[in-house]
Amino acid sequence: MQSRKDFPKIPSWNRPPATHVKEKTPLFIGFTRTWPMLQQVVLSYITAGWPPEDIYVVENTGTLHSNKNGLLSLQNPFFLNHTRLDLFGVNILITPTLLTFSQLQTYYLFTALENGWDYFFWSHMDLIITTDENAKGSFYSRVVDHLRETLSKKWLGDQKDWAIRFYAYDWLALNHVQAFIDLGGWDTFISYYTADCDMHERFKMANITLADVDAGNVSDVGESINTSLLFRKKIDPNFPPKTAAELDALDEDERAGNGYDRLLTEILAAVEEKKSPEHERNWWQGQQTGGKGDPFYREPHGFAENLERVVQCGIQSYQSKWGGHKGCGLEGFNTEDAWMIENTTIPVT
Repeated sequence: MQSRKDFPKIPSWNRPPATHVKEKTPLFIGFTRTWPMLQQVVLSYITAGWPPEDIYVVENTGTLHSNKNGLLSLQNPFFLNHTRLDLFGVNILITPTLLTFSQLQTYYLFTALENGWDYFFWSHMDLIITTDENAKGSFYSRVVDHLRETLSKKWLGDQKDWAIRFYAYDWLALNHVQAFIDLGGWDTFISYYTADCDMHERFKMANITLADVDAGNVSDVGESINTSLLFRKKIDPNFPPKTAAELDALDEDERAGNGYDRLLTEILAAVEEKKSPEHERNWWQGQQTGGKGDPFYREPHGFAENLERVVQCGIQSYQSKWGGHKGCGLEGFNTEDAWMIENTTIPVT
């Protein structure tokens, strides 16, 4: 592709309205490692109807402007192709340093405040998003319907407030900015794992609504598929398109046609591969190990080892905060109990 005009047409049933819906739908996708996975999830959101101008890729590599200036090599785990993302029509934000999960969530909140957004969506990057073609609407149109429902007084009813609507837990989530602020935001001493436990359990303690919702297929994967299938063209597997122009020239498949079955089959294989007992859950993050000599080069194994230290420190912080309690599920606790309990005895309600 040479320009945004060369981007292949997305399926007709998934195209967003020519005039943007009245609601804002900003979507953050954080990136640290493994460019092919990031490219895949961005393409999946676009082909499922999400307006590219509403997508914000947050480059959280800790390499400053190295990717923006094209200084990192392709096999560097932190490589990100700014030029390609610009051709996709999405936005790119760069964090000033490598942020932990809870710090990145705080960055999302800060960015929302800076832009005057009352809410925002955020997504994991190891996903593939697809419309359920056996149901009505596109993935994006159903998300907009749920957003309108969430913002209505009728949906909240007599509940105090709402904080999050989960699409397959927090693989994709809609966050209400003020609800997070009212509870003091994310605890950034809890770096990665259990940070969500702490935040979500505090919402429950405060009787703030957390609710699940379904808009289509949200698939957790650890490898790339043939992303041409996302465009839902009639692709001959014996003569696959080699360029974006060749892909765009193909006839569109029927909704829920044979191409849809083929797409779901490939996605299911990637889902099952990620769940394989042969792999650790985040094995996909270590697929690229090059980049020696690049700016901000980090030896991959050393990076992974030290990242795990930070993860464990965060888990220890969570356990200390809640009296030695391990894992999610803080029934019986109150927000005032944080750091005030010396053992695992759950206070009487």
